[in-house]
Amino acid sequence: MAHYRTVVGIDEAGLGPILGPLTVGYSAFALPKPLTPDALMALDMWDALGLSRNPKDRKHRPVVCDSKKLHNPAKGIGALEEETLGWIRAAGHACDNYADFYKSFCAPARECPDACDWYGVAPQPFPVSSTLERADLRAARLARSMESAGYSLQAFGVSAVLEGELNRLMHRLGNKARAEFDVITRILGPLWEKHRQVAVLCDRQGGRTRYGRALHNEFPEARVEVFVEEKEISSYELSIPEVDGCPRLFIAFIEKGDGDHLPIALASMGAKYVREIMMHQFNAWFANYDAELKPTAGYFKDGRRWLMDSAELRRRIGVDDARLIRRR
Repeated sequence: MAHYRTVVGIDEAGLGPILGPLTVGYSAFALPKPLTPDALMALDMWDALGLSRNPKDRKHRPVVCDSKKLHNPAKGIGALEEETLGWIRAAGHACDNYADFYKSFCAPARECPDACDWYGVAPQPFPVSSTLERADLRAARLARSMESAGYSLQAFGVSAVLEGELNRLMHRLGNKARAEFDVITRILGPLWEKHRQVAVLCDRQGGRTRYGRALHNEFPEARVEVFVEEKEISSYELSIPEVDGCPRLFIAFIEKGDGDHLPIALASMGAKYVREIMMHQFNAWFANYDAELKPTAGYFKDGRRWLMDSAELRRRIGVDDARLIRRR
């Protein structure tokens, strides 16, 4: 059985809303030694790195967990921002201002944020709630933890898919799930090409259990072996024997994977943080035209409310709804 030393976690934020971007986060770690897929699935990186998955432990040690547990809309973005920025700085990304942060941390999509006016202005201040000094302290502690345990952070980033691009993907591919899968494979291709022997753990959305044909369509040069296709997990191994070194990619789609696998949880935090920052921009841009317009997180019920409240404003300033409102 193949062994893998590079493990990648992938998760999304914003698949369901009608406003704002879809963001897909990814994190990649080099392990102390290569592991089989079974050993990878059993690996507890929280324990190995001395980190916590409980937000109540934030005062004592860094926390990595499902982003929904870190982000409380009533309390603001502070906890999510501080924990995520620590990893962003540990990965070497620029964070001095929003433009540098987006350019460094967010993988290029087919549309840049300037394609929509409501994402092209920097929030004041940036970071929104935390500070770079606190992020750097977090980053230094994370670096020490990884070094002492023999791990290294190879990549951490987010692909932000704006409304217009997402609408075009859904029109071409038929639904949101296929559009999300397209974005995931866009992330995987360069990582596989760079590291050659890669294990990927994805948080699974919805009830889909069969990915073999989709993987073959995205990577037609690879042989696809089905390991398991069940309710809780679907896993596969892709290989290209004709290429020197036989590049291999193990990929598992795991129900509630962000609770059991640190790389997925970290990807979840990155994706959620970028979406929250971009919605902060979204609301700030429209508030420049109407200070009384109540902000929105973009999810269905409140998104519909916001669309009704902003209808006259959008007409007056010439907003193209095809680039603003997501297809369902």
